Amino acid sequence: MADLVIENVKLRYGSIDILKGVSLSVERGQIVALLGPSGSGKTTLLRCVAGLEEPHDGRIAIAGKTLFDGSKGVALAPEERGLGLVFQSYALWPHKTVFANVAYPLKLRGVSGGDIRARVARALDSIGIGHLAERFPHQLSGGQQQRVALARALVYEPPVILLDEPLSNLDAKLREEARVWLRQLISDLGLSALCVTHDQVEAMAMADRILLLNGGLVEQQGTPEEMYQRPASLFAAEFMGANNRLPGKAAGVREGRASLVFGDQRLDGVACGPLAEGEEAYGVVRLERVRMADGPGPNRLRMALTSEMYLGERYELVFKRDDLLVRTFATAKLPGGEHWLEFPPDALWVAARS
Repeated sequence: MADLVIENVKLRYGSIDILKGVSLSVERGQIVALLGPSGSGKTTLLRCVAGLEEPHDGRIAIAGKTLFDGSKGVALAPEERGLGLVFQSYALWPHKTVFANVAYPLKLRGVSGGDIRARVARALDSIGIGHLAERFPHQLSGGQQQRVALARALVYEPPVILLDEPLSNLDAKLREEARVWLRQLISDLGLSALCVTHDQVEAMAMADRILLLNGGLVEQQGTPEEMYQRPASLFAAEFMGANNRLPGKAAGVREGRASLVFGDQRLDGVACGPLAEGEEAYGVVRLERVRMADGPGPNRLRMALTSEMYLGERYELVFKRDDLLVRTFATAKLPGGEHWLEFPPDALWVAARS
């Protein structure tokens, strides 16, 4: 049974449609990431679930309990929904100790003092900050503040936790550590989670499923593997991963296959989304899928190496041919001059230009 069900939720501000009919479900114990560019509607959708925004249509329910139903005039207040919410800013009270910050939602709900002490201690211990109970927010690191915000969301044991860019205020190294820790914690506690992020790597690392929003609509949803390896549109292909875009025309479109033709070159690939013969198209290929080849052959181009950047564990290389630029990776430096690049047919998506 799904813990959280969202059906055809629509929301507009004035004459502007922000959500145009979004549906998804979060299964028990599952983490679903809301991914998309700025303005796609992901934070608005999260706020609709929390009760901080009211849609004009659709339905939202948790474990069979209706939180919102536009057709029946049902719209529970945020405090009646029993959800845990972690904001991007953490929103900690600066004049309250860690203990008092975490205890605050329990006091609002009229929980007794003895029960508050036990539940706060349990929440703090579960995320490894029990020893910080008497400190104030300014005495904590960014990572510790993030844990306090999470403990506050967990203290009343909600069935679903909502996370709005929960790691965005952490530095890069700490973010990598925190996303591993956070996923493990949610799994260990048996929670369901809906997490907004703009970081595709964070979404793939943390989530069981990803819902990609584009202009208030669901562009595609699926497992991280499905989203990365089998995009359903040009937008999905280019949003996930680091990519090369090759302009041309579609040719040989049949049975899920297509070729990209530009100049006197032809590269075979996979048809991505609706595509017609002769249509203006792009070929999209991940940087890591472009291979160095030892000579001419199918799906290969001869290109000149123009620059290389040392990234620590590898080099990023930039090649040029006429107006076409292609980037890829290598484990060692390459000599200057021309090289052959191969574009594997199963890794080149041919999609209509939108």
